[in-house]
Formats: sequence, structure tokens, C-alpha cells
Amino acid sequence: MRKVSIKGVLIGGFVDVATTTVLAIPLVIYAMAKFNLLHAPRGSVQVPIALTIHASPLLYGGQLLIGLGGSVLGGYVAAWIARHDELLNGLLSSFLCTVIGVYSLVAGKVSGSMSEQILLLTVTPLFALLGGYLKRTQKRVAAQQA
Repeated sequence: MRKVSIKGVLIGGFVDVATTTVLAIPLVIYAMAKFNLLHAPRGSVQVPIALTIHASPLLYGGQLLIGLGGSVLGGYVAAWIARHDELLNGLLSSFLCTVIGVYSLVAGKVSGSMSEQILLLTVTPLFALLGGYLKRTQKRVAAQQA
């Protein structure tokens, strides 16, 4: 049996990014409304929004919780689909987030310090691994009860 479930990893990675994106929309709308960014020119609104969110500990904390929570969910989904090697498949589900993060670093499209971005690139796979761990634990508890 193969250890890596390509299907699980791909779907888990997509769930991670999609969940994070969808759940971040209300946060971005709130930041735009609260800090009067609704009237900014169309092409130049991303940088002010990112700077505004990073300037507020509450908003930035919310953004981090959304992103890391998405990684946990993506890892869980990958492990659930794989039905084996939950930790490995959960961990690998963070590939899409990691690729996007590395691309953003290389392209210079990050807001915040370089060390902060590297820390997030390190922590994100650990949260995806946590999702795989949760699924593995759930599977073991169910097997013990049966």
C-alpha cells in the first residue's frame, strides 16, 4: 500500500486554502469598512488592507487563527480521505499553503518581516500535521470502542 494518498493530499490542500480564503473575507470586509478603505483605487487596495490588518493585534490574531485553523482542517480532511498514514497525509496537505507562501516571499508580496513569514512557513505544516493527528486519534478511539 502506498503511504501517500495523492487524492487526500490534493483535496486537503485545496480545503486548507479555500477555507482560509472564504473565512478571511468577512475579516477583510470589516477592515475595509472600519478603516475607510472602501474608496481606495481598485488595483491598490491589497497593500493597505494587509497593513491595516497587521497593524491591529486583534485583526492579525484573527487572520492567523483563520489560516492555521484552515491548515488543521486541511490536514484532517487529507487524513480522512487517505484512511492510512494520517500524520504523513495530514502534513503533506500543507503543500499548497507552503508553495503560496514561498512564492509570496520570492515575489516580494508579503507584508510583515521576513522572520515572521519564515516562522509561519514552518508552523503551517505543523498545524496540518495536527489535523492528521486528530483524525488518527479519532480513528483509534473508534477502533477501541468497537
